[in-house]
Amino acid sequence: MPTQCCVPLCTNKGGHRFPKDSILRKKWIQAVKRGEHKWKPSSRSVVCPNHFDASDYKTTTNEGDPAQIRRLKTDSVPHIFPWKSALTPSQRQRRERGRKLQATEDSRSAWKDVGANVEISLEDFEQEGHENDSGMQPCVPQPIKESVDSHSQTDFNGLHARDFALNDDTFHKLTGLISYNNFAMVFATFGDEVENMNYYYGWKPKMDLEDQFFLTIIRLRMNKPTWETAIMFRIHDKEVSNMFITWINFLYFHFKDIDWWPSRDLVQYFSPTDFRKKFSTTRVIIDGTEIPLQKPKKPIAQQATYSTYKNRNTVKALIGVTPGGLISFVSDVFGGATSDRQICERSNLLNKVESGDSIMADKGFNVQDMFIDPNVEINIPEFFRKKTRLSEKSVLKDRKIASKRVHVERLIGLAKTFKMLTSPLSVTDAPLADAIVTSAFFLCNYRPCIVPTDA
Repeated sequence: MPTQCCVPLCTNKGGHRFPKDSILRKKWIQAVKRGEHKWKPSSRSVVCPNHFDASDYKTTTNEGDPAQIRRLKTDSVPHIFPWKSALTPSQRQRRERGRKLQATEDSRSAWKDVGANVEISLEDFEQEGHENDSGMQPCVPQPIKESVDSHSQTDFNGLHARDFALNDDTFHKLTGLISYNNFAMVFATFGDEVENMNYYYGWKPKMDLEDQFFLTIIRLRMNKPTWETAIMFRIHDKEVSNMFITWINFLYFHFKDIDWWPSRDLVQYFSPTDFRKKFSTTRVIIDGTEIPLQKPKKPIAQQATYSTYKNRNTVKALIGVTPGGLISFVSDVFGGATSDRQICERSNLLNKVESGDSIMADKGFNVQDMFIDPNVEINIPEFFRKKTRLSEKSVLKDRKIASKRVHVERLIGLAKTFKMLTSPLSVTDAPLADAIVTSAFFLCNYRPCIVPTDA
């Protein structure tokens, strides 16, 4: 007697039995939605043909003749149910394309497994007389050796930082640091902290720690997507995300713990000679910088990050450099709609300066009143206000300020050689904006200074 279909609300008799393949069987169980806790089909459980469409059945036999009996394809899963709407023609096409793609991948993995298990010995060639006329032995293909666990490769054969130890030019293009020795020096400053990091996904990659740092800087420098970085290093996409998110946060906290704010004596000692003559009390030169951002979905986020100056969604940070070219201050990032004054108010710059210092800034930083109490002077170009023209003295002063203030823009330009700061931050990278901006700017302090000593 035919068995009733096991799909809820279906009263048809007879049908197709559940497949023996464990993965496909699990898909069928999930599709029929029986509702019972841990329900398992019996040997007599069936799904009637009403829950399949024509594309689920074979149209030809293995010999290529038209099929006389309706047989399901090996990857068919029931999908027509009362609680689901029927598939549209475009959905059916996508479903077929997905099947073909899966079949191709299964075929490739099958050949890969065959190549990994077949070993060809040289003796087999010699016994069959495959030695060539020149007396040289034939080239024997080596078996593919792979050992991959659930998370990472045990035999890492991708890029290594040490591979470029003798090629400073290539290393500079990849990382932004001038050489491998420079890179090794930065890595050495981390100390034993890198041994005890808690990784984002909870498991520690088997890649060497130095190469993990190498991967992070390459992604920061070249802004390669995750999948392309994974191909470069011959690892899985998830490993790239695990390492980059962990390391960029580690760099953020590491650089934030360092006291980059030098004393007044050190600032004056390393100031360029001409700068020291004209603006001897300058402690820091400040300027804002904006990083493009992909348009957020939420209207409130769009409004908070829209920059009228850049005419797009951005995040903004305040950067401070010493006259000698050291990046001494990087604020947290704010939405592009935030004004320069608001960033100054929310940052701790006010707590760092001392009485008698002076700050050099652009016209946008109208913050003189904020620094009256600590007796700090603000050197900014003069505003027109109600004047029709500036006096000769004001013009000369503004030119002097502009010629010295340009150093902060040059250092911002140096930091933006890390292309992640110039391309729109993706939805996944946007939450890391603080860490990305801070890491990129403070890494510039490990490069040769670009401010001349006589500037």
